[in-house]
Amino acid sequence: MRWRHWVGSLMAVSALLTGGALADAPADFDAYYRVEKAGLTLGRASLRFRQPTPGQYDYRLHTRAVGVARLFASSEVIERSRGQILDSGFRPTTYHYERRGDDKARRAELRFDWQALEVVNDVAAYPWRMDITADTIDRVISPLQLMHDLANRDPDENRLIYRIADGGRLKTYLLTIEGEDTIETPMGTFETLRIRRRDTDSDRETQLWCAPALDYLAVQVEQWEDGGLNFRLALTGLNGLDQAMAAAE
Repeated sequence: MRWRHWVGSLMAVSALLTGGALADAPADFDAYYRVEKAGLTLGRASLRFRQPTPGQYDYRLHTRAVGVARLFASSEVIERSRGQILDSGFRPTTYHYERRGDDKARRAELRFDWQALEVVNDVAAYPWRMDITADTIDRVISPLQLMHDLANRDPDENRLIYRIADGGRLKTYLLTIEGEDTIETPMGTFETLRIRRRDTDSDRETQLWCAPALDYLAVQVEQWEDGGLNFRLALTGLNGLDQAMAAAE
């Protein structure tokens, strides 16, 4: 069993899961996922979305190893993005990353300067700054931005492009709406849009199944690399988004 590879896949989950127009923002919610591979549960992930004040958001992803995976890594990752809610979606002002519980523990903080169109990281061991575009987002907010874009898309448009500030580079994600699927999750069965996301800097691909009944929240996510499945996330619970229980029946 390739335990080291599986634990590495678990930690990669954190890379998934970018005047305010509040009508376009979802209601506050908490979503819970099981992280699995080859029939084994490797970890748990939770998302939390809040609007602390009108026109502002606070979004957090927490991933941790559980079960047999804890025998090989006790680490957990917390990512948090704060910023503004705009007509175009979500504009981060700060992004925080923290990994703890093992010998690779570290912290980082990004600050977005929208007047200068620049991102500054002055917390990590290797500080950097870089130029960004007006539509740049941080890596943790991309699923929330996808919820916004799917809810407001032109029905004839099936492609999206995201610019992601990550690791001192401006990455590009290409997203394609491929079709519709019925997906069974531990929480219930959902009608979904199937989205394929490709990172132009690698051969890694991610598939997301987003449920219109849940404001296009992803109910299942799979990441593939080198022809193999790295991991799968499956929705196990949800607080908020009032349609949740009706959609799962």
